[in-house]
Amino acid sequence: MSGRWNLTLPALLVVGLIGAPLAGCNLLEAENPNNLIEEDLSNPQAATPMANGAEGTVTRALNAVMGPFSTATDEVTWVGSRNAWQELDQGFVDRELNEFSDAAFPFVGEARWTVDNYVERLEAFRADGASVAVPLARVYLYKAIIYATIADMFDNFAFSDRTEPGPAIGEENMVTLYDQALDAVNKGLALNVGGNWDVALTAMRASLKYRKALWQKLNPTVNTANPLVGGAELIQDALAAIDLMGLGSDWRFVLEMDPSLDDLVADNPEVGLAYNINQRNELRIGATYVEPNPVDGGKTYSAITFTDIIDTDTVNPFLEAFLTQFTDDAQYGDVISLSEREMHLIAAEAELAAGNVPGFTTHINHIRAMDDLTPYSGQVEPLEMLKHARQVNLFLQGRRLADHYRFQEPSPEWVPSSTAMQQPGTFLPITFIELSANPLLGGG
Repeated sequence: MSGRWNLTLPALLVVGLIGAPLAGCNLLEAENPNNLIEEDLSNPQAATPMANGAEGTVTRALNAVMGPFSTATDEVTWVGSRNAWQELDQGFVDRELNEFSDAAFPFVGEARWTVDNYVERLEAFRADGASVAVPLARVYLYKAIIYATIADMFDNFAFSDRTEPGPAIGEENMVTLYDQALDAVNKGLALNVGGNWDVALTAMRASLKYRKALWQKLNPTVNTANPLVGGAELIQDALAAIDLMGLGSDWRFVLEMDPSLDDLVADNPEVGLAYNINQRNELRIGATYVEPNPVDGGKTYSAITFTDIIDTDTVNPFLEAFLTQFTDDAQYGDVISLSEREMHLIAAEAELAAGNVPGFTTHINHIRAMDDLTPYSGQVEPLEMLKHARQVNLFLQGRRLADHYRFQEPSPEWVPSSTAMQQPGTFLPITFIELSANPLLGGG
C-alpha cells in the first residue's frame, strides 16, 4: 500500500491544493485542473481532489522537515557550505534562526492547516448525505500523520489560521497532539471503508499510541533509566495491524514523490532532504552507514557499509535497498510513513519491556525473515538487538533522534557544547518565521 503525491504544489497556496484531476467533472473546466478556487471546495465533487491535496501538502511537509531533523542525527551529515546545516549536524537543534528549520516550518504549518480545513469540509459534506467516506478516511489519516510528526519533531508549535495567529501550544501540551491524531484515526476507522485505508489507519493507531508513550519517556526529562516503551495494549494494536497486513508481507505505507512533475519538492527545493543529499551534495548519509567517497572529498558515498548485528559480513539488506532506491530517486526521495516492520518493532519492544524475551524474539525474527537474515537466538543482548533493528528498519523515518536521547547514544557529529548534548530531549523549536509574524508570540 502506498500513497502517491501527484501534484506540483505552490508554496503558500492554502486553498485548491488538489491532486489528480477528475475526468468529466465540471468543477475542473479550467486552464489548470489541479487548482480550484475556494468556492469549488464547497462542492462534494471536490472530495477526492481535496484528499489528494491533503496528501500532497503532508508529503511535502515531511520532505521539508526531514532535512533539518535527520541532519541532527547520525543518519545524515553535513558536507557542504551552508553553516545552518552544520549547526544541526553538531547538535544545535533548538536555534530559532536556523535557516533550514525556519524554511521547513511553513510547509509543516501549511499541511496542518490543510488537513484540518479539509476534514471540516468533508465532514460537512457527509453530514449533508454526500458519499465521501473514502476521501474523508484518507484525510483523517493524513491529519494523524502530520499531527504526530509535529509532536515527534517539535518542542513547541502554533496552530495559526492563515491571517489569524494562534497561541503557542506549550511544550508540556505537545503530547495532546497524539490524542488529537488518535481521535482522527478512530473517526477514520469508524467509517469502515475497508481495504488498505483501514490497514493504514489501524497501523497508525498502533504507531500513535507507541509514539505518545515514547514522548512521555522524553519529557519533561529523558528517562534513560527505564527507556523502553511497553504495555499490553501496544502489542494488541500492533498485532491487529499485522493481521490486516498479512504476516511477512513487508507492507508499507509510503508517501511517494512523482518525478514526472517539475519542482515537486517545494518552490524552494533546497529545503528537501533528497535534493540536498542527491543533487546539491550539501548533506550526505552519515558515516555510520556508508563509506564516504574519497574521489569527491566525501560529498557522496562509495559504498553502504552498515552490516547486520549477527550476520556481520552482510550489509543490511533493507538499508541497502532503501538507500539504493533513495539515491536513484534523486530529489524525489519517498518517505516510509508506516510499515509491518514498525508494528513488529512496537510489539517487540513492549514484550522486552515486560521481560518476555521469547515474545520479543518472535517479532524480531519476523523482521529478520523479511531480509533472509539469520534468526536471532540470543547472539547479542536483547536491548542491543532492539536498538539495531530500530536503527535499520526506521531509517530516515523521523524516529532516530528520540533513540539517540533515550539510549544515551549521541550522534558522532554532536559537539560537547551543543543543545543535544547539554539538554538531551531537545527537539525543533517554533522558528523565526512564526515568531516574527505572530503577535501572540511577540511578533507582528
